Amino acid sequence: MPTYVVVGGSRGVGLEIVRQLAADPENTVFATARNVERSVHLIKVAQEALAKNVVTLQADVVDHRSLKAVAEQVAVATGGSLDVLIHNAAKMDYANGNQYRSLTEYDSMDVLDTEFIEAFKVNTLGAIHSVDAFLPLLRKGSLKRIIIISTGGGERDIVWKTRLAETAAYGVTKCAENMVMAKYAASLEKEGFIVAAISPGNVDVSATALSPPTAQQLADLERTMGRIRELLPNYPDKPLTPEQSVKKVLEIMNSLELKDTATFRGVWG
Repeated sequence: MPTYVVVGGSRGVGLEIVRQLAADPENTVFATARNVERSVHLIKVAQEALAKNVVTLQADVVDHRSLKAVAEQVAVATGGSLDVLIHNAAKMDYANGNQYRSLTEYDSMDVLDTEFIEAFKVNTLGAIHSVDAFLPLLRKGSLKRIIIISTGGGERDIVWKTRLAETAAYGVTKCAENMVMAKYAASLEKEGFIVAAISPGNVDVSATALSPPTAQQLADLERTMGRIRELLPNYPDKPLTPEQSVKKVLEIMNSLELKDTATFRGVWG
């Protein structure tokens, strides 16, 4: 019976990963959220899972101690092992209007510094905290897979090809997260681990978002995605649904072999 931990499973892509994994009664899925009581969508998924195979756990990726505590709980439930870690937690700054800013568009360097530091804590250190917490369990698992849910906006070649100057803090810190993935891949290759990053693409997650996007956010998104579609012919014409995206993410994850460790994949091909 495969065991999975999904770090960041309360909304959007992470929530759908939990839902689709739980659809197989052979799987046991441990899903983390910063505040389980307020994670109404995750609670609903756990309640509706026919096999009752979803366990919700509270942890914040910025707090490595909370992840260690959760890992101890998982160890008790599984007998000390874990097959797959899927790290999905991420920080985007929609609330302050900084998500689509380029490096030259921040109101001040103080604002830029604050946004970059907070994004780094979640998007980069958060991945390290997750892997470090669950690595002892993964070493005793049978599948030995570590999957980072990433973004093409963190890949240098894609950023240059699409001239993606926007999403500066998110892109730079997710780029660092992709390097974290490569570093772990290099460290764990001889132990038979598959460590990879997968981008879910442009996904409409509004159904489980904390608040609906503003008109300005939608305009910024469409401007950015329009240029990407022009320069990446295989990119979808419209946002994927969480169901569509995660189906592809899991297909990619399950197809990975040892030779694919340290690679970045996108659902668009």
